[in-house]
Amino acid sequence: MSRLAMIQNAELRNKIVLIRVDHNVVKKGKIKDTFRIDASLPTIKYILDKGGKPIVMTHVGRPRDKQSGTIKISESTAVTPIVEYISTKLGIIVKTPELHPEDEYGIHSLSIDETITELKTGEIDMIYLPNTRWFTGEEVKGEERKLFANALFEIGDIFVNDAFGSWQPHTSTIEPARKLPAFAGLLMQQEIANLSSILSPERPFLAVVAGAKFDTKIGPLGSLLERADHLVLGGIIYNAYLCAKYNIRIKGVTEKDIQTATVFVNKAAKYPGKILELPYLIESDLLEERSEGKYRTI
Repeated sequence: MSRLAMIQNAELRNKIVLIRVDHNVVKKGKIKDTFRIDASLPTIKYILDKGGKPIVMTHVGRPRDKQSGTIKISESTAVTPIVEYISTKLGIIVKTPELHPEDEYGIHSLSIDETITELKTGEIDMIYLPNTRWFTGEEVKGEERKLFANALFEIGDIFVNDAFGSWQPHTSTIEPARKLPAFAGLLMQQEIANLSSILSPERPFLAVVAGAKFDTKIGPLGSLLERADHLVLGGIIYNAYLCAKYNIRIKGVTEKDIQTATVFVNKAAKYPGKILELPYLIESDLLEERSEGKYRTI
């Protein structure tokens, strides 16, 4: 942490602060869980309190077809509900520039001079860019990536990375740091500090990992098998694990997930007893509590 450039050491007053966050919480146009948004609000509020002019950006969903490269722009992957939530939560005016795709390959340019003027004059408090994956240059290499990167360089004075969970080397996550003064946000600092719990854990060490993509987690899961005393899996990765181990099929688990999980199952066989298989699950309609009639034991 001592070598990390932290936002607390940045001069923010009257600076356009480009912030990358992980607000990928929208499903079919609605926020499923506000936790990731709430976790990033201290950084956003800190920048506002210090006189900074924030421009926030995140990806939402997977609007790009990997085979054809076409990008589907729709309300289901829009940042609109996030903007509405933050506006209400912080009591500020947040604006998303209206940018339209030139063709089926998404938004090619980032022309928001008028909106930035509103930000500088105080007519609005914050800009929230459209879904970064709507931009042609976000997930590709070559000239389109350079164009999008240059557009981001031009609108920001400072870059703050607060998206620990957005590890993909996409344009919005890594390119701004190449030319702009870059700092870790408050959430990023907290996430990095939390890594010490894994690198130097207290014993007994129980690791709980859940998620939807087994292929992106198999590496860390393998390391946790070696380090942890016990490992609990959840979500689709647990379902994939069960499919691979017991040769069953569960809805929502793809053949690719099962193939990846099979590699993990073979490795887990070398650590008998480490993975705790849950005898039952509790499915709840409420996130924060278990209320009578609102949960089921499976």
